Amino acid sequence: MTTTRARLLLLTAIIGLTLPHASQAARCTEQDWNKALISQQILDQHYNLLASQYNHWLPNFKHAIFLHQEFSRAELQFLWRHNKQDFQAAVTQQLGSVKRAIQEIQQLQHQLNDMPTDVAKQWETWFNIGEACKQAGLMSNAFATELYLKSNKELNDQLDLLHQQLAMMRLRYEYELQILTQVMSMP
Repeated sequence: MTTTRARLLLLTAIIGLTLPHASQAARCTEQDWNKALISQQILDQHYNLLASQYNHWLPNFKHAIFLHQEFSRAELQFLWRHNKQDFQAAVTQQLGSVKRAIQEIQQLQHQLNDMPTDVAKQWETWFNIGEACKQAGLMSNAFATELYLKSNKELNDQLDLLHQQLAMMRLRYEYELQILTQVMSMP
């Protein structure tokens, strides 16, 4: 949990005591605030789940051995042709591992695809609540929404970084797949 998120939890408890009643503002209400908090928690939990899946999987990538980095293409072709049983078994096993890794990365990427839209919607929700709170003169509540806006900006930045890292990992595995497939197709 980031420091900002911890502050938000504390601030939420404090603001909960000062929330306006439904008659004070159109969208700066306890009901709208609570709905926004619940959707924020769901969004944060979804991101945390995906980030923990990525963090759990990351050591596999860091310790992966890529044959295209260990050997030149000519060396791979020579070994494939002349060391049939041992090397061909190793390449076949590597090919299976690479395909599984690509599939896992694709699944994570697919799960991340909707998150930027969800973050944008959540940002807009907090923005609208903040504007309504400002219009109602409830500045402590408006200030609290600013913190949620900042938190969602940071979340969006983290999503961008995670997307970039997954794309880089996927490219490396796809290149390994391409090289090994070419080597295996050699007579």
